[in-house]
Amino acid sequence: MKIGITFGGYCPMHQGHLDLIMKAKKENDICYVVVCGYNGEERGESIGLTLNRPYSLIKQLFKDDEQIRVVKVNDTELGIDESMSESNWDIWLNYVTKKLISEGQIQNWFTWYVGEQPYADSLLKRSKDFWKVNDVVYVNRSNNPISATMIRENPIKYWNKIAWPFRQYFSTNILITGTASEGKSTLTRDIATYFGLPYSEEYGRSYMEFYGKDYTDLTVTDFQQFLIEQRKDTQKKIESSGNSGIVISDTDNLVTLMYAKAYVDDPAIDLTEEDYKTLETLAWNIKRGIQWDKIFLLPPKNTFVDDGSRYMKQSTMDERIKNYNILVQLLKDFGWWDKVEVINGNFLENFEAVKNYISEKIEYGK
Repeated sequence: MKIGITFGGYCPMHQGHLDLIMKAKKENDICYVVVCGYNGEERGESIGLTLNRPYSLIKQLFKDDEQIRVVKVNDTELGIDESMSESNWDIWLNYVTKKLISEGQIQNWFTWYVGEQPYADSLLKRSKDFWKVNDVVYVNRSNNPISATMIRENPIKYWNKIAWPFRQYFSTNILITGTASEGKSTLTRDIATYFGLPYSEEYGRSYMEFYGKDYTDLTVTDFQQFLIEQRKDTQKKIESSGNSGIVISDTDNLVTLMYAKAYVDDPAIDLTEEDYKTLETLAWNIKRGIQWDKIFLLPPKNTFVDDGSRYMKQSTMDERIKNYNILVQLLKDFGWWDKVEVINGNFLENFEAVKNYISEKIEYGK
């Protein structure tokens, strides 16, 4: 049985890596993809791609491919660092080759596939000291010049070169938020239409319309549903094939919390302070899943419009300012205030502000 081996940190996996894997797969019976990394490695942790995450994503990517085997190696546990000194190479290579042989059916013959000449030189120099080796194949990437560093520095420019399960970690996620009747949904739809972006709409409104519920009918269970399903919908848009690097949403968990906080003091709504704490805990858990790169905040100024789904008790300017202040505090409490830009113009001015931000992102990515 012929065995090919590739390895890397995969932060993220990209077409350059896939070129290696596909070549190793076509020229061998089995291709092993070795995912390796260090505890606390900055390049991965800064984007949520610690060692276990790339390993899981790559297993997901090749789950239906019987020729691909994915294994994980924690370099920290081997006592080696990023320097890849002579001794580090010896320790790493000895461990990996023995690990692969222990996986089963591998004898002492396999071929390494690498995209960097220094790696090829080091492997060719050392492999024969540990196990017999057919060859070390160096794949020149000049025809597809891409690296994980290039992607981390400018993900939109190289979006199509990122392996699809990894793209969600490089999506620019934009939130347009504020209190009711400030034009969030209209602005979000218009921006999405202008740029052709996937966008996430307010789940709570659709939920209430579908079930024929009024605000006075809501319980903590409904609010939990809002938080969970809104998160699912936004994540779905981020992971969708329609995402070319930017996703926009007109609501998130903090808007739901804002209303829940306001309703705790409302005798017409069955929501207690204990219920709110339950919702707040859930919102914190959800925050770990989706991060906003930019938040456009609309303060209350427009005339309140009754669209048939809004709670009219919240329609006065005093109530809207109260809710706005709750939202501002939540944005600060959740550590997102540094992402916020307050846009306080008319609709066209607000549209231009969001449009200019996205245009700059796209222009930088060219």
